[in-house]
Parts: sequence; structure tokens; C-alpha cells
Amino acid sequence: MSKFTGVLLTFLSLIFLNSASFADDHKQPNVIIIYTDDQGYQDLGCYGSPNIKTPVLDNMAKEGIRFTDFYVTASVCCPTRASLLTGRYSVRNGIGGVILPDSKGLADEEVTIAELLKTEGYRTACFGKWHIGDIGASVPTRQGFDSYFGLMFSNDMHLGGAHEFAQDAVFREGYTLEKAKADQAFNSSHPRKEVNASGRQNLVPLYEGTEIVEYPCDQGTLTRRYFDRAIDFIDAGDGEPFFIYLTPNMPHIPLFASEQFEGTSEQGLYGDVIEEIDWNTGRLVEHLKKRGIDQDTLVIYTSDNGPWLSFGDHAGSAYPLRGGKFTNYEGGVRVPCIMRWPGKWPAGVETDAIVSILDFFPTLAGYAGAEVEPKRLDGMNIAPFLENPNKPLGREVMLYTKKRDIVGIRKGDWKYLPNGGGRNPTEADGAELFNLSSDIGENENLVDSHPEIAVELASLLTKMVSEMED
Repeated sequence: MSKFTGVLLTFLSLIFLNSASFADDHKQPNVIIIYTDDQGYQDLGCYGSPNIKTPVLDNMAKEGIRFTDFYVTASVCCPTRASLLTGRYSVRNGIGGVILPDSKGLADEEVTIAELLKTEGYRTACFGKWHIGDIGASVPTRQGFDSYFGLMFSNDMHLGGAHEFAQDAVFREGYTLEKAKADQAFNSSHPRKEVNASGRQNLVPLYEGTEIVEYPCDQGTLTRRYFDRAIDFIDAGDGEPFFIYLTPNMPHIPLFASEQFEGTSEQGLYGDVIEEIDWNTGRLVEHLKKRGIDQDTLVIYTSDNGPWLSFGDHAGSAYPLRGGKFTNYEGGVRVPCIMRWPGKWPAGVETDAIVSILDFFPTLAGYAGAEVEPKRLDGMNIAPFLENPNKPLGREVMLYTKKRDIVGIRKGDWKYLPNGGGRNPTEADGAELFNLSSDIGENENLVDSHPEIAVELASLLTKMVSEMED
């Protein structure tokens, strides 16, 4: 072998090794997002719950990153679900409030992360609560998901009239097809208040795709069935990357636990449903390990908004935060979040960086190698931070919304709410200013003692609202 040939082979070897390393570094990860409903900030062991036992999620936090300042974009579910999938605030994506059955929701022109990942070769599935529209282009299979199995809306709602029953639909609790169609007719012609009074509330249909396959749904078995579907979906693949959006209906009321878990938690039925989700999350993670794809899969666990406190023992806890669902105090919009990707993201990290559900879209798009138009998004690609949390994230500002309006701002440790953070804020309520580093419970309104900061944040808020509307 000549000297030139040897040098050439060495050079080509280096190119091959570097290319292999580049390909390995840029291998598309599998993605699983577990998105619970109305789970409070404290409702995991690793977030301080005194009575709810969550060993799997506590271990996920030890093996990954636990966020203490993670935000959803609203304190009710529909806007946050739309923001997760689009990376956009409600003022942009059009979903500002709670959507009832037989309603359009997310517009066809909105691009979801599922649609984007499909263009990069991903298989996509949604198992669980959808709740951003159940007719027309709003349904999961028209928004980028190959498969859907779950409830189209909250589990305290009712059967609408827009969908057909599958030929092999299962009927329970004495129902027949004829009786179910009578419910459809009644519900479609009466306001929700009368539907609830008639006893049809909480009788919800279970969907496969856009067809009803079970009515009324056996809600006590739903959590396990969702995770079973996720495991089966993983197994059905042939090496393609996958995206699973797994959205348990629990712990939204009414609460249901399986026979295996009912009556087992120290925190009653609410604790039962959280511990069942934890146990099934363990099944899913163990299956990733069994399949040898644990290090190829990033898993995110979080909640859509804070706890529905008016339901007492059937609600969670946002302690030490103030407020809960429907409010823009921290308990309504700051939720638990754990992210885990073994070998890619460091283990045992706890961070107070301000991270948002808006960041999922650009971050996952980046890992998948998909191009996005930055000005269409309100989130940021936080991959560099996730891989090295010692680096500054680069975000200081977080916005608070109500319906399709921007109603507050956090900059650094300071939070400003022009009309307060209550359920139905008005100008008459007056402005509130809090320092979250020294007053995480938002007990002391500093608007009078620090008027200069209030003025600064009010001006910044006005500027950002104007830019967003433009």
C-alpha cells in the first residue's frame, strides 16, 4: 500500500467516523408527552406531596430534570392543549376558553407538532383527552395524528350529536343504540344546564378515530387502557421514530380509579388516580427499556393547569402557590414538569429556569430536524439548556392569558397583573405586583411600595401585546 493510499484511507476513515458520530448525535428521538388534567403543583412526591406516593415519577426526576418554574399558558385546559400542540398563545391559535361537545376548535390552518413530525417520518398517536374541538378539521386525525383513542372532551361533559357509533360499539349501563341516539337528540336540542339536570352529565363517549366505540365509557379502566395503547403503538412500529401524546383524563372530576388502585392511597380517591398514573408510567418506561429504546426516547410529564380547588378532597394541591384552576395566580398556571432522556439530558437536575409549554414545539422540531418559521411561534428551542442546564436559558419574560387576552407578565422574579389574578379580573380589582423569589405564595401586593417596577412592567406588557396583535 502506497503512502498516498494510506493517507487517503486514513482521511476517509476520519470522514466516516465523523459522519457516523454526526448521524448518531442527530438521530431523531422518540417522543412521549404524558399530559394530565387538573393536577396541582404539589401532587407528586418529588414536589412535596405528604400523602401521594409517586415512586416512578420521583425516580424520573432523579434520572432527569425537574422544573420548579414551569408554566402552561392558561389556567383552563383547552387553551393550554392548543398551545402545547402549536407553540402559540391563545391570542394567535384562537383557542381561549372551554369547548363543549359538537364544537369546532383548532383551525385547519394551525400547524401542530404532530403534523410537523409526520413530515420527518414519525408515526404519531394521541391516546386520551383531546378537547380542542370534536368536529370538522379539529379532530385528532385531522391534526396530524395517525391514531386516536380517548375522550374528545372533558370527562364531566356529555354525548354530543356530531358523531356516528361504530358498528361494533359497546353499550353499558343498560344502554342500546336506540337509547344512545335518544341521548344524542336530547343533548343536541337542550342547553348544557338542562342536560346536566337530566342525569346525562358525565355519560361520555369513548372514541376510536372519529367513531364512538363505547357508551357510556367505563372511566375506571381508562388510565390503564391509554397506557396499554401506547405500549401497543410502540410495538407496532418498524424502526420509525414515534410521537405519543398520552393525555389521561384524570385527575379531572369526576374521579375514577381501577379496582387495583381504588382505596389504596393515603389521600383518598384523588391520591388513587395519581398513584395509578404513576404506576402506569412505570410500565411504559420499563417497556422502553425492554425494547432497548430507553436512551432513544425522551419522556415529558406535566399537567394542563392547576387544581380545581372547589372540589375539596377530590381536588389536588398547589401548595405553596396561591390559587388554582381558573386563576392567574401561580397555582393556576405553574405546574409540575419532569423531563427525562437518558444519556442526552443530565440526571438529577432541579432548575428554576422559566420554561413554558410553548417550548415543546420548537424544541421537538429541532431534535427531529424539522424547519419551522420562528415568527409563527411563541416558544423557544430549549435543547441547549436541557443538554447543559448550567448555561443561561435566555428567557426572562412569561405572559399570562385569560381567554384570548394577555392579562399579566412575569419578568425575572417580578410578576405584574394589571387587574389582579382572580377568576374574573376587572379593572376595578386593581393591579397586583409580586416578587416571586421572596413571596412564592403571592401574599404581599407590592404595587404601592414599588411603583417604578409596576410602571416598567405595565409598559413592557403593553408593548408585547401590541406586537403580538400586529
